[in-house]
Amino acid sequence: MSIEQNLVFKAPEIARTHVAADRAKAQGVRTGAHSTSYRPDIDGLRAVAVLLVLVFHGGLAVFPSGFIGVDIFFVISGYLTTSIILSAVARGDFSLGQFYVKRLWRLQPAILALLIVTLAAASVLYLPKDFIDFLKSEKYTSLLLSNQYFSKATDGYATAEAATLPLLHTWSLAIEWQWYIFLPLGLMALTRYLAPRQLKTAVLMLTIAAIAVALFIAKTSPDKSYYAFLARIFELLIGSCAAVYASDRQHLGRVSASVVGLGALGVLLYGATQSIPTTAYPGYPAIVICLATAVLVSGQVGQVGITSRLLSWSPLVFIGTISYSLYLWHWPVIAIVDYLGFEKTPAILAGYFIASFALGITSYYLIEKPLRRTRLGVGQTLILLLVVPAIAFSALHSAGKASGGWMERFGSDQTHILPRLKASEIPPRGPCLGGASDGSDSKCLLGQANAKTTALLMGDSYSNHFWGFMDVLAKDANLSVMAQGSPGCLALPDVYLYDWWKYKNTLYKKCHDAAAEYHRLIARSHYDYVIIGLTWETYANSRAVVLSIDDERSQALSRERMKAALLKSLDIIERSGARPVLLKSNIVMPEGANDCLYRSIKLRGTLEEHHCATSVAAPKEDPWLAQLFEAAKQAHPDVLVIDPKDVQCTDGQCKLSIDGLPIYRDIGHITDFASTAMGKMYLQAKGNPFTESNP
Repeated sequence: MSIEQNLVFKAPEIARTHVAADRAKAQGVRTGAHSTSYRPDIDGLRAVAVLLVLVFHGGLAVFPSGFIGVDIFFVISGYLTTSIILSAVARGDFSLGQFYVKRLWRLQPAILALLIVTLAAASVLYLPKDFIDFLKSEKYTSLLLSNQYFSKATDGYATAEAATLPLLHTWSLAIEWQWYIFLPLGLMALTRYLAPRQLKTAVLMLTIAAIAVALFIAKTSPDKSYYAFLARIFELLIGSCAAVYASDRQHLGRVSASVVGLGALGVLLYGATQSIPTTAYPGYPAIVICLATAVLVSGQVGQVGITSRLLSWSPLVFIGTISYSLYLWHWPVIAIVDYLGFEKTPAILAGYFIASFALGITSYYLIEKPLRRTRLGVGQTLILLLVVPAIAFSALHSAGKASGGWMERFGSDQTHILPRLKASEIPPRGPCLGGASDGSDSKCLLGQANAKTTALLMGDSYSNHFWGFMDVLAKDANLSVMAQGSPGCLALPDVYLYDWWKYKNTLYKKCHDAAAEYHRLIARSHYDYVIIGLTWETYANSRAVVLSIDDERSQALSRERMKAALLKSLDIIERSGARPVLLKSNIVMPEGANDCLYRSIKLRGTLEEHHCATSVAAPKEDPWLAQLFEAAKQAHPDVLVIDPKDVQCTDGQCKLSIDGLPIYRDIGHITDFASTAMGKMYLQAKGNPFTESNP
């Protein structure tokens, strides 16, 4: 029995998805045994998906998990592309080249317009480093690999640094294109070698296997699974299952179809109102969302009953028709709002929705709709829509990187801040931050390199950001300091951090091993000083410090273990003949502290014009940490304690800027400029603790 006799696809070629079909001709047209009637309810479902995404990105609490709209899109795409390809294969007129030509002219013109317009906006507003990063994202978007780029460039999807990336949303388009590369080839192979029933079974088995792979990735790489093609392919395959099993569906009556359809739609809306974590996603919640979507796109439920009428409501159908363009253009609007640090007031949000729809409608009628019917050859299409843009945006990124992001774009009045920050940067110190080394790398030396008095600076990224501070003190004291550090690492002996940073549900073993090596280095190197620099507050307020993976976890127990580990570290240091030094933390950056300062640069204004605060009320010292440092002093009276807050905070106020330059480079870390400046301020105000009494 032929494929055509067995696979009768009744959800086929919607005009906006099948670029060869005109919407009017699609109404009721039949091609052989394959109905190609237009499904307005699927456009309505697209509208639901894109509206969920828009509301979520607007930060409205009504749909805290509106990102599931992308899952809905993936299922619809899997359903329609599978239906289109298998229908064409059954008719005997499927052309792989023409499939790609149609897809490219359907999708790429609007994407290229997006890249050009966002390039213009970013060239005006984005600071040099951010502009270089933006150009890199344009390069990877043009290469259809932006999901891989953003997986490496961000710590996750719904994170602060991701919120200002204008092309972040193109990760889903990259996955769509990766799907288009494999789907037709796979279906052609399956239809050639498998009987119809075997084809259905094969697609089902592939879907089950893809679900297992997605769950495995979510468990083992929870911070990377969101963007991963292998973690997402099951969503498209669920749509494929809905397509290949279309002819086997049960014929539900109107009442039954209404109940099932409303239930499926309710699952989607309920899921959007829940707080689903974006880490370890897609996982089990995504499976439920995708199955509910598959129910809605399946012909018998989708085409009869009240759900079909609801989703076929003309305003929803219109939004669904422009949903691709609307999705493309909405995100850069809100990303730029976030980048400029504007609060999302009702007026700002109203502007966001209006601008998104205006851009989406314009893009649909001027770019997407006219150009999707373009018919050039495969080679011409590939060169025009893929090769030339990829070369152009790659070259632009290289030029931007070589020029330092074209700092002169901001003019001399604004850019005096940026060169001063750049000039004070300490050379890259990657070799000193990857864990423990043998301490012989000259790049990790601070102060006077050949001084007889030596010290080790160890800790986490806070010890790293105090390089400039320590360099000033060390040079003044004729001290040579070897710096070693591990990001997010409590550099104390015998303890582990559990469920910490990117090490979810496991031990941060690399940190434990690095701390052990630091203390072995202390024992054999006989330093004069050993300086411990940590983000003390972060560890003190966690439940993460354990001795083994099976330990009970609580803040009280974590603090006990941290205290014991610190005292043991001080014992080891003093037994080696060194004097221990505890380097306290700066205050954490108040929310939005840098927004006003940088907004004044981006908008070519002054601090005074933007009423930017230059200080904030000093926070109270953590009482437990005060007790910890006091206990350390009592047990080891020779301990030196250095507190950078002594110069950052005076008269009840803590500085947010020094000489008009920002102190902070992110929420916790200070700039190299601020680190060096605070070192000089400390010398002037407090003297040099290393010259009080050399050991």
